[in-house]
Amino acid sequence: MKNLLLLILGGFAIGIILGVLNVQFNFWIFVGLLVLAFIALSYRDVKYMFLSRDVEKIEKYLEKKRHEPYYGFILELAHGNLTGAKKELEELERKWKGKKTAVFWAQYYLRVGNYTKAKEQVVRVDQQEIKTYITAGIAVAEKDYKKAEELKGEMRKDWMKFAIETELALSRKNYVLAKEKKEQALASTKGLQYYMMSKEFQEI
Repeated sequence: MKNLLLLILGGFAIGIILGVLNVQFNFWIFVGLLVLAFIALSYRDVKYMFLSRDVEKIEKYLEKKRHEPYYGFILELAHGNLTGAKKELEELERKWKGKKTAVFWAQYYLRVGNYTKAKEQVVRVDQQEIKTYITAGIAVAEKDYKKAEELKGEMRKDWMKFAIETELALSRKNYVLAKEKKEQALASTKGLQYYMMSKEFQEI
């Protein structure tokens, strides 16, 4: 958002200067340059959010943005600091003012073992695939393996399927299979999701 604002202000300022100086320029070339500038400014965010598999660098990126409660929540949850994660979520509720945070609360309650609260939150999640994924995680935690397997069959993303298979193997104490599924899950994702799974399954 900060980069986008800087780009808009910069483009506006350049437009004024060119107008004052009466400099002729091709509009579409100007637009193209702005797009390239936006990509350059945004690359760092895109890299760590979606493309990187370097856990240390992703964590450093998150630490620099920790003042924003969304990133603070990810860090606290990743490190197992559930009290800190809850504080960040409460701050996120205040800051977002009406935007849905159910997906984060569902993850939080699942992690603390309050499955009733997790179920209450997951029904409010808009994205069906995320809802299915978290519901499957709750089913594994409650040892309802049949339901978890059924829900896994509805998932289209490989990392979700492998993550649930990892959880199932762990719950059944099949640690060899859990390690295999963990590696498959990590190989099928990047960015923040890779970071979160690396932290969640780091003891396997």
